[in-house]
Amino acid sequence: MKIRRIFLMTALAAALIITSVVPVLAETAVNDPNAAVEDVLLISQAPAAATTTKWTSSKLKAAKVSLTSVKSYRYDKIKLTWEPLSGVDGYQIYRATSKSGTYSKVNSVTGASKSTYINGSRTCGKTYYYKVRAYKKISGKNVYSKFSTVMSGKAVPSKTTVVGAWGGSIGCGDAYVEWKGIAGATDYEVQYRITMPSDHDENIYPGPLASDVPNIYVRHFDPSDKTKTTNWKSKVENIFEDWLPFKTYNTLYREAKKKYPSGYVTGVVLAGYPQGSKIPLKEYVESTLKKNQAFISDLKEIDGWIYQFRVRAYKVVGGKKIYGAWSEPYTMVETLDVEAAYKELKQYAIDYAAKNYPEWRYIGEDESEGMNDSNSSYYIEGVLGGSSMYVRQEDFVKRYKKRIENYIDRMKSSGGQQEGFIYIKRVRPEDSEGIWTNNSVQTFYEVWMLY
Repeated sequence: MKIRRIFLMTALAAALIITSVVPVLAETAVNDPNAAVEDVLLISQAPAAATTTKWTSSKLKAAKVSLTSVKSYRYDKIKLTWEPLSGVDGYQIYRATSKSGTYSKVNSVTGASKSTYINGSRTCGKTYYYKVRAYKKISGKNVYSKFSTVMSGKAVPSKTTVVGAWGGSIGCGDAYVEWKGIAGATDYEVQYRITMPSDHDENIYPGPLASDVPNIYVRHFDPSDKTKTTNWKSKVENIFEDWLPFKTYNTLYREAKKKYPSGYVTGVVLAGYPQGSKIPLKEYVESTLKKNQAFISDLKEIDGWIYQFRVRAYKVVGGKKIYGAWSEPYTMVETLDVEAAYKELKQYAIDYAAKNYPEWRYIGEDESEGMNDSNSSYYIEGVLGGSSMYVRQEDFVKRYKKRIENYIDRMKSSGGQQEGFIYIKRVRPEDSEGIWTNNSVQTFYEVWMLY
């Protein structure tokens, strides 16, 4: 009886081990993109070792490799992909510069499960033709399969990704775009498109002419409304009928280099340099744009319109632009945290005044409750200007720190008011801006130093 019980327990343990191992092996094989279909089926059925095809010379000579794709891998590389043949020793890759031209062996890859090869040192934009065959040593001799069908491809710059888009800290007509840099790119092209309610007029312009334009904008955009989306564009037309294109960092650098061939800029004021300094060209350009960035002027940032951007890299080869694929569209959104910006600017005003104008004090929230741009008294210079509703937090704070300094300095030199507070407001079209009204079709953030 004891012997029988031990035998049953042993058999049960063995069964548990088998049932727990089989799913693990099956999952491993399925998740392996190079695993042969036969291997997956066998492992799914039982834990026994997978078998491979037993090739004879005649069988291998009659077989044919299936080349599935020949695609650009980057600006100087092409990637081949094929269906692997179980049980072979490896594959040989052949290349030509025309479909009916002379094919030369590029390389060999070892292993039946190998299914890709990257061919480097290719000329960007040039078309190459490829074919692949399998090989196996049988009876001491290498035997080859039939060649695959010929496929062609060319190396082009890789597809980039847009990582950010935002509005300017001064005014609301500039839009900036940033993307991931691409190896081998000479420069980049940037485009935008706008989605708006179908009854909108795309040719509404900001500024003085806005009062002459019919009031047809919708301040609160409802995506369920019937909408229209413009075509992709690389330029915007301003109120003077000038077409303004996107400018990349490389474009600005080339323009600056042409204007300042010495490599230094003089006669401009730049933070960190005493007036009259010779400013290195690179730092001068980077005060406007960093690498892998571009901007466009006079883009109408109207409340409720949806703005998207896309970028593609290109490489100049023999005077010709070879383009990569366009990036996925990137939608610009508002990111400004008004409360956080207020706290930082308030503390900066307090600290700056304590150091430079001790008589001036900041009015606390309990004292300024209910006070705003409409019911406070202030000099016209208390208005510190507007920023795009798509402005970045760091740009917004940086700009107004400098303006707060200038305002407090003026109060000190003129003997003006010795107390005040900061007020930030999101101003929509037709909203009050203190003693005047926003007559434009754009929404922006305004900052005041009030008392």
